[in-house]
Amino acid sequence: MEDMGFLNQLYTMQSLKRNLQLKRAELMEIQQRKLISLVKHAYKNVSYYRRLFDYAGLKPEDIREVADLRYIPITDKATMRKLPISEKVAQNINLDDCMKVFTSGSTGIPAHIFFTREDFKFLDMVYMRSFLENGLKFRYKRAFILDPHSFETKKCWYHRIGLGRYINISCFLQPEEQIQILDEYKPDFIHGYPSNIVLISKLIIEKGYKCPRPLMVSTAAELLDIKNRELINSAFGVNLYDRYAARECGNIAWECDVHNGYHINVDTIVVEFIKDGRSAKPGERGDIVISNLHSYAMPFIRYKIGDVGKPSERMCLCGIELPLMEIIEGRDEDFILLKNGKMVSPMMVTGILDHIPGIRQFRIVQENVERVVVTIAKGEGFTPDTVTKVEIGLKDTLGKDITIRCEVVDNISRDVSGKVRAVISKVS
Repeated sequence: MEDMGFLNQLYTMQSLKRNLQLKRAELMEIQQRKLISLVKHAYKNVSYYRRLFDYAGLKPEDIREVADLRYIPITDKATMRKLPISEKVAQNINLDDCMKVFTSGSTGIPAHIFFTREDFKFLDMVYMRSFLENGLKFRYKRAFILDPHSFETKKCWYHRIGLGRYINISCFLQPEEQIQILDEYKPDFIHGYPSNIVLISKLIIEKGYKCPRPLMVSTAAELLDIKNRELINSAFGVNLYDRYAARECGNIAWECDVHNGYHINVDTIVVEFIKDGRSAKPGERGDIVISNLHSYAMPFIRYKIGDVGKPSERMCLCGIELPLMEIIEGRDEDFILLKNGKMVSPMMVTGILDHIPGIRQFRIVQENVERVVVTIAKGEGFTPDTVTKVEIGLKDTLGKDITIRCEVVDNISRDVSGKVRAVISKVS
């Protein structure tokens, strides 16, 4: 039975890899067919979506193509969290046979997401497709530095013959401990949160810690800016691959060797970029709204995931015709909202502190439109003048009338998910 499961996964992977050879029109046909099927299923079996469609005066047959999604009201995270389980899961699916995924997000409130086992395995293969396309080999030893709650622990028969071997490393361990484990295991491939791998990279570069040189490094789940990308590349001697993913839908988009944007997996998901109620133009910032085409146990249709990104009209030189999106600028709640209504990108804010000496790590929290609290973990070269530079730099960007309060600490604690978000805004 285990062998049969592996063969089924291998067949799925071959099918997914063939999709990368298709023309854009053929990929969009796959997307459209899957969307129509999911909409029919959700209306028939999920109380929330049936109510939502009825409220909007829609029937499943009204959704004939992806463009018709605009008629369906958008669902945000707050709405989905408030719904009872019975209203957002499919009535024709036994949840006892499903995979349950936990997510806390920026609210810190844990939520459950259910996937059929088929969907869960399929989305796992979508993730693997991007790794393989980036050069991952099954013989590579892999190391995953993540939240322990998301660890894969099942061992398969092919692990025993040296294929697909991996080690899980808790992101809650001290960076020094993580480096020691990496040095002992000597992985060919390392995958983890950018904030975590940045801390390891700093120890390697600044403190001379010994760490093996992997063949590949991959990051996901957090905003990756240019400075940290260059730091990781320098520490490990690689050109890392970043991915855009979410618990609700798995791998959304990924970088190829060209590193000129993120390929959207349109054969498994619909990604919309919404600006002021309309579709954002190429290169224009928009709220990311997803429809997971493999979410039959607990459908996500026109779900505002809480991130901000930009659509792109470029064709990638790698030859893959999956559409591109530009850099993910951060979650919408990570944008600083000023009194005058102006939104300041988290990348603008982090860019200020990136260039101030003496800061090992930082976290910026906007308490309200008049107050921002900055927590600073001291690094080499820290002086009282470091705090002054932070205050001046942020006021130059956010305005002279905003209060900046700095707190200096030895270490900054992680979120419950194991991530370290650099910018958090409590202002809606």
